[in-house]
Amino acid sequence: MRYFGCAYYPEYWGLERIDEDARLMREAGINLVRIGEFAWCRMEPEEGHFTLDWLHRSVEALARHGIDVMMCTPTAAPPGWLTGKYPDTLLVRADGTRASHGGRRHYCPTSSTYRGHVERVVERLTREMSQHSNVVAWQIDNELGHEAGPCHCESCQERFQAWLRERYGSLEELNRCWGTGFWGMDYSAWEQIRLASEGWLAPSRLLDSRRFWSDMWLEFAQQQAAIIRRNHPGARVTTNGMGPIYNAIDYYQLFGGLDVASDDLYFDIGTMDADVAAMNVFRSLKPGQGFWITETGAGALDHGRPPKAEQFRAWAWSSYAHGAEAYMIFRWRTCLSGQEQELQGILEHSGNPGHRYRAVQKCFLEMRRICEQLGELPLPQAPVAIVQDYDVLWTYESSVVGRDVDYPGQIYRLHRELYDRHVVADIIPPERDFSAYRLVILPSLVIVDPDLAARLSAFVEAGGTVLATGQLGLRDANGNYIPAPGPQHLAGLFGVVIQGGMYLHSHVEPDEALWIPAPETGRTPVALTGVLGSQMVGGRTAVWAADLAANGGTSICKFTDGTYAGQPAIVHKATGKGHTLYAGAIGMTDELHSALVGYALSLAAVQPGPETRRHVEVVTRGDVTFVINHTAQSTIVKLGREGKALLGSFRAGAAELPPYGVCIIR
Repeated sequence: MRYFGCAYYPEYWGLERIDEDARLMREAGINLVRIGEFAWCRMEPEEGHFTLDWLHRSVEALARHGIDVMMCTPTAAPPGWLTGKYPDTLLVRADGTRASHGGRRHYCPTSSTYRGHVERVVERLTREMSQHSNVVAWQIDNELGHEAGPCHCESCQERFQAWLRERYGSLEELNRCWGTGFWGMDYSAWEQIRLASEGWLAPSRLLDSRRFWSDMWLEFAQQQAAIIRRNHPGARVTTNGMGPIYNAIDYYQLFGGLDVASDDLYFDIGTMDADVAAMNVFRSLKPGQGFWITETGAGALDHGRPPKAEQFRAWAWSSYAHGAEAYMIFRWRTCLSGQEQELQGILEHSGNPGHRYRAVQKCFLEMRRICEQLGELPLPQAPVAIVQDYDVLWTYESSVVGRDVDYPGQIYRLHRELYDRHVVADIIPPERDFSAYRLVILPSLVIVDPDLAARLSAFVEAGGTVLATGQLGLRDANGNYIPAPGPQHLAGLFGVVIQGGMYLHSHVEPDEALWIPAPETGRTPVALTGVLGSQMVGGRTAVWAADLAANGGTSICKFTDGTYAGQPAIVHKATGKGHTLYAGAIGMTDELHSALVGYALSLAAVQPGPETRRHVEVVTRGDVTFVINHTAQSTIVKLGREGKALLGSFRAGAAELPPYGVCIIR
C-alpha cells in the first residue's frame, strides 16, 4: 500500500488548528490528504475573484509534516452566485422543473455555460496548485453521475439529437433500429426525439438515453483531465467512482482515460462478498494496475454502531490483498453541520482523538511497517472472468422485465460462489482479451456481437471453458428481440437453440390477478434434474426458464415439470480443447447454482482454495498469502503448505485467526 489517507476540509474548519491536525495525521500514519471537492464557493466567492491563499497555506502545512495532497476540482458543488446568475447551469428534471442551489451534483454536465466556468476554475486551480511538490494527484469532481437526477434541459435535448444523428445517420435508420413501427412511433424530425429516463416508454429510446448520458459524463471528465495534464504533468489523475457496478457511467471507458481507478467503498454498505466484488471490479478497470479506495469509513456509513477496531483492520488488509494502493478515510473529523454531519470521522466532532483515531492509527502504522517488508507484490491472478456489459445492464434497465432478471444480482451471485471457494475473479467488459483466463462466465449476456462470438470460439478451441446462464444472445444492439432463435452468433459454439422462454410468475390462477381487485402474483418454479460430472443434481428455477433444444450439445440436465418438461435445461458441449456450458435458467436454487459453478470450475481445471468458514478470505499475491477473518469467531485455516508468518500466527501449515484476525504468510 502506497498511500494511507483521509478527506480534509480546511474551507469548513478554518486554519486555526491545521498544524495540530497535520501532526495528528502524521502520527496516525496518514501520508495523503484529499482536499477541495466541495470548496468552489471558498475558492471563488465572487465571479472572477479567486481566494486561494487558504488553500496554499493548507497544502504547505501538510507538506511541513510530510503529507502529500490529492487536490480535487470543485465542480461537484457550484457556488450560489454561479447558479443564481446562470440558471441554465442547473439540471432540469424529467417533469421540467429545475434543480435549486443547496445540494450537490445539481448542475447540467452538457451546459456550455457550466463547462466554461468549469474550465476557468480548473485552469486557475491547476496552475496554482501544481507549484506545490506535495500535490501528487487530482480527483475530478466527486462521484460523477445522476445524484440529483439525469438532466433533461434543452442543452441536453439538442446534444442528444446530435448524438443520435451521429450514431444513426438518418431518421429512417433510427426508426428501423428502434423498431418504431409499433404504436406508430416513427419520427419525422430529429426535434421530435426527447430524452427518456423513466416510464412506459420505448426501450430503445430509454437505452440510447442511458448511453448518451454516460457519454456526456465521459466528456465532462475528459475536459477536466486534459486541463490537469496540461498544467500539472506527472500528477496522477482520477475520479472517485462507486460500485461494485455503477449504472450511470460506463466505468470501463471512464477509467480507461484516467491514470488510476478509484472507488468509494464503505464496507458496511454491502456484504463482504459484495465488497470483494467491488474491489475485483475496480482492479479489472485498468488491467495490471492496482486501484485506489478514495473513501471508506472509520465508523459506520450511517449513524449506527461503528466497526470494531479489529474489523476496520481486517477491511484495510483485505483491500491491500485485492490490489489497493491507497486507502483513504472519509473523513478527518465529524462535521458540526450539513447533510453528512452524522458520518463519523477519524476525530470526534469535538476534535479530540478517540476510539476511531486509535483504531486507524494502529492499523495504518502496522500496514506501513508490513508493506515495507512485503515490497512490490504482483496483483492477485484471476483464473476466472465474469463478463459485465454496460449495454446489457442498460438494456435490462430499459425493459419492463429488467427487475425480474436482476442483471447485477446475477453477477453478484456468481461472484459469491467464487468468493466462497477463494477463487479470484476479474469482472471485465466483453471486448477484453480472454486468453489469461481458464473460465469465462456470461451471466444473461442478452446482446452478443460477432466479434465477441469469434473471440469466445477461439478461447474455447484453445482450451478455455465458457459458462453462460440465462438470456443469452436474444436481443440486438438496440435491446430489441432478434427475429430468429438464439443465441445469436453462438448457437454452434454452445450446441443449443433458444426459441424464447417464460418468466415464472403468474397472474392466471383463479385467485391471482394483475389488477382487480388488487394485484396478486403467484410464483411457478420449475424443477430440473440431471448429472453434472459425476454428481446427481436437482433443484428449481424461479425467475425464468429457456424454451431450449440441444443442437450439437449434450443435455445434462432437463426440466422435469411445467410447460417445458422433458426439454434440456443445461447443455454441455466439448469444442477443440475446451468446453461450453449453457444453463437456460435464472433464479436457480442455491444448491443447484453452486453445483453448476463447481462443475464449470472443474471443467476449467480451476482448483478452489482451502475450506473455510464463510467470510474468511484466502488471497495470494505472488509468494504472499493473506488469510483474513471477517467474522466474530476464531478460526483455523489449513493451507497445506509451509511458510513464514509476517503477521499473525501460522504453525504447521495452518493459520490461527482470532475474531477479525489477519495472518500474512510468505
